[in-house]
Amino acid sequence: MISPLTEFREIYSESGITLPFRDYMMRVGVILGAVFSLSVILTFSIHSMILQVTGSQLIIAVSILSVTITLLATILVLFYPINKKNEMTKKIENGLLYSLGYMTVLSASGLGIETIMERVAEVENNQSIKQLASKFVMNMRLFGMDITSSLEDIASRSASDTLKNVIESINNNIQTSGELKNLFKFEVDRQMQRKRDDLKKVLSNLTYLGELYVALLVVAPILFILIITILSILGTSISGGSILQLNLITFFGMPLLSTMFIIILDTTMGGEE
Repeated sequence: MISPLTEFREIYSESGITLPFRDYMMRVGVILGAVFSLSVILTFSIHSMILQVTGSQLIIAVSILSVTITLLATILVLFYPINKKNEMTKKIENGLLYSLGYMTVLSASGLGIETIMERVAEVENNQSIKQLASKFVMNMRLFGMDITSSLEDIASRSASDTLKNVIESINNNIQTSGELKNLFKFEVDRQMQRKRDDLKKVLSNLTYLGELYVALLVVAPILFILIITILSILGTSISGGSILQLNLITFFGMPLLSTMFIIILDTTMGGEE
């Protein structure tokens, strides 16, 4: 069973953060220590000077609030690598098809994987893929790794399981036939099919979201406004007043629902560019 620290280290290595893991954890410790100290000072000052709390109640209040604030800060600083990994995954998978197409052209001209990676590191616009290609070149030239070890290293650093599988396929191909052109053509076809399937899913989801948007943000507000207006004209007593309810629908309800739809839409699109 993988320990939480080992799993977090793997996530960190795949997040693309250049700071070494040990240094990051040291900074996390310093930040959390500072947060805890400041929270103790602030909560103690507020409770003792402003709220006039003393004795054991003061100690309990300061302890609970300080620990809670520190736990929240811990969640935030530990969530940062996870968020970076998710961003890296989206960026890699959005640009992987184009990168594989370029690598297919280079392999068709007879270039080896080392030269292909050098070209990718030079011209690739997708920074996440470029970073991995540059790491491969650095492993070969600076650290003296062989091709197999260097490919295994960047595969372990890839946030995308799709790219990780592609790199492992390249590694296996080099150790057997060494024919990269057919492999890249196969991977391009497979990624193209995956893009088509993903696009179909997105379009299907957008259709349902469009219908839901019309129902909740176009039809429903109009119906509510009409009902409230008619009841107000008929003299029916409405709790809070009809004007207040109309204002709540217009200035609170609709913006809130719109914000929720934007978040849902962004999640559905999955970071597509």
